[in-house]
Amino acid sequence: MKYACWAGRSASLVALLIFAATAALAQGGSAQKSDAPDTHQRPEATKPGPEQDFLAKRAGEYTRKVKFVTQPDADANVFSGTAKISVVLGGRFILEENEDTAFGRPVSGMRVYGFNNVTKQYEAVWMYTMSTAMLYLTGTSSDGGKSIDLSGLSQNLHGGKVPLHATIRQIDDNQFVVTLMSTGADGKEAAFQETTYTRKK
Repeated sequence: MKYACWAGRSASLVALLIFAATAALAQGGSAQKSDAPDTHQRPEATKPGPEQDFLAKRAGEYTRKVKFVTQPDADANVFSGTAKISVVLGGRFILEENEDTAFGRPVSGMRVYGFNNVTKQYEAVWMYTMSTAMLYLTGTSSDGGKSIDLSGLSQNLHGGKVPLHATIRQIDDNQFVVTLMSTGADGKEAAFQETTYTRKK
């Protein structure tokens, strides 16, 4: 009788442990699901919207005029180049490929721009042949993308981080200007480069 009673209790205990483990696994599974991206339930977070549509209007071929505004006689030291802007990944981003000649040296660059529907911020990644670093910028616009303020951290030759501020101003359908600014030792921000894009006709 004692054995039967013990066996019955053991069976009940095993059943209880199995039930508890199953419940724990179920809870763990539901927790994992809650942490997983829910973009499949929010199509507006993955599809291009008005911000992406505005960026896409820049698609085309351009001439670039690059001016280093801190250089002596900056207006006379304007370097020229070209840029091609394409819409990629189903309208979600734009890709810029540019070619310039600056201070007698050819320079190639690539820039990707987009608008993050989740964070409600503009994002950009810049690369060029004068560096092996990738510059990541984020920012906002108060006028639907006609002017965008972007900020990030650039890297100097010694590995130090340098704050960088970029503005993109859409002049009209055929022209926009990118201005780069940094903060000097005096703590004041000043522009050091201005690039004017003019659509080829």
